[in-house]
Amino acid sequence: MRYFTRELWSGAQGTDDGDDNNRLWNLAFKEYREQLEALRSRLDNDAFEFFSSADIHDGELLNVQIVDGSRPAPISEPARPWGISNQYPVRVEVSILDAYDKLVWDLTYSGLRRVVIDYPSADPLFYFSGEGFGDLGYHELTDAGQNYLRHEVLFATGATLLFEF
Repeated sequence: MRYFTRELWSGAQGTDDGDDNNRLWNLAFKEYREQLEALRSRLDNDAFEFFSSADIHDGELLNVQIVDGSRPAPISEPARPWGISNQYPVRVEVSILDAYDKLVWDLTYSGLRRVVIDYPSADPLFYFSGEGFGDLGYHELTDAGQNYLRHEVLFATGATLLFEF
């Protein structure tokens, strides 16, 4: 995470320096919004709306499904010859429930070149033994270079999801 870091989030918890912490959060939000606006032309309107205004804070990860699309044919059909492709055949589907149990966001990432799931994190935040991923904290969409985008999600436990698509 480039803008909404673990350090920024943990610094907001129980700090005596509220003014400095507010300044840091405001700066992070401002810088994130500016770079997100620069990505607008690379997203359709619905995707941009999600990344710019969806309130996932305290939401819940319902599922993550990783689909490897490199198989040469569906299981029910005879296999076609294997071939080498420069395409990235992996797809990820994610469902997130909002904090009020009223709205589910279904996200699909295609053409993935990188998937990272850090659970359980070696660098925990607000983790309780036996907990899953925990509440969603923050997410950000950034440029990953070579015409790819990166979506990262930070959970209260310190676990993270990262998808470059």
